[in-house]
Amino acid sequence: MSKISTIAAMIDSYTNTAIKNYVKSHDESTYFPKEIWDELTNEMDIFLPILSEENHTLSSDFITFIRKIANEFAALSAILLTQGCYGIYSILNFGTAEQKELYLEKLLKGQYMAGLGFCEYKHLKGLEDLETYATKTEQGWCLSGKKAMISNSSVADILLVLAKVKEQGKVEKYGLFIVDPKDSDVLIGEQIEKPGLIGLPLSSVTLKNVLLPENALLGDELAGDVQFANIIKNMQLGLSAIALGVAEGAFNKGIEFAKVKRGFGKRLIDVEIHQNKFADLYNKLCSAEAYFASYPSQIEEDTKFVSRIKLYTTKVAIEISDEILRLIGPLQKFDKVNIKRYLKDAETIENYGRSGNSIRREIAERWLKE
Repeated sequence: MSKISTIAAMIDSYTNTAIKNYVKSHDESTYFPKEIWDELTNEMDIFLPILSEENHTLSSDFITFIRKIANEFAALSAILLTQGCYGIYSILNFGTAEQKELYLEKLLKGQYMAGLGFCEYKHLKGLEDLETYATKTEQGWCLSGKKAMISNSSVADILLVLAKVKEQGKVEKYGLFIVDPKDSDVLIGEQIEKPGLIGLPLSSVTLKNVLLPENALLGDELAGDVQFANIIKNMQLGLSAIALGVAEGAFNKGIEFAKVKRGFGKRLIDVEIHQNKFADLYNKLCSAEAYFASYPSQIEEDTKFVSRIKLYTTKVAIEISDEILRLIGPLQKFDKVNIKRYLKDAETIENYGRSGNSIRREIAERWLKE
């Protein structure tokens, strides 16, 4: 059995036992799941497949892992994706040899955690609207600005911050800068409450004239626009996998519940109207899975394709979990199945990375030009 196959088997078993049990006892907990994090990163090497990624696309094996975990604990999948995509993938693909030496191994082993800051307090129509600025100094860089929401920021050891670089008489450029969140000029805000993905840390970050060394610029080049576009494309792909995992989790929980004989002598699945409902939901899940599975042949030719996949998979996750909640909602307390959590997670994923409405506007632009 290959190393990746061994990891896959371990994660599958761990998800169905330890993670499942953790969620039952920590269903509404906002605490970072440190014990599980350590098991997955140290004992199971969950990030190892990212090292073998090809064509600047996040590893399909890693995507499969976080999709499986999302069946039970979507917030944990989002934490892992943030680390894998924003941290490991970014340093691996764009970092200098020195940056890889400093950070890569520690990120892979979960000893360092990473976050990425791009979202600001106003809606960004494009990178030209950025109000986080980096200026060149004799020693390196000076960074100032505010980021509205950065995942993992309250537990992070490094932050990658997207900033606009203004130099006298030159065209504006963009850079991703590696920032130490423990710097006294970096202010991490209070934890931001959100309806779903409970356990995923989310905070604002304010940078007040943060002085950075020369080697803090990712890849040692002002290519933040290209780097960011690639990173966010892969983030959308990972979020699509998590949304699909949420849809599968909600559906499977619903089926398990419907197949148990209740006090009134029948199983829910024995009622024809419920059979039809579950059949329709299964068909919807299959269509989302097929759409998602088509990404390898499309992702390089159409950079916006993964955004559309993310929009559809989150929509399906919301619809399936909402319908399952309607079917078994009044009875779910007897089996301690919190389907409402799946719905809240799906709704939160729709607005994570890029909001569903921003993707819809992007799709609609083609018709406005006709």
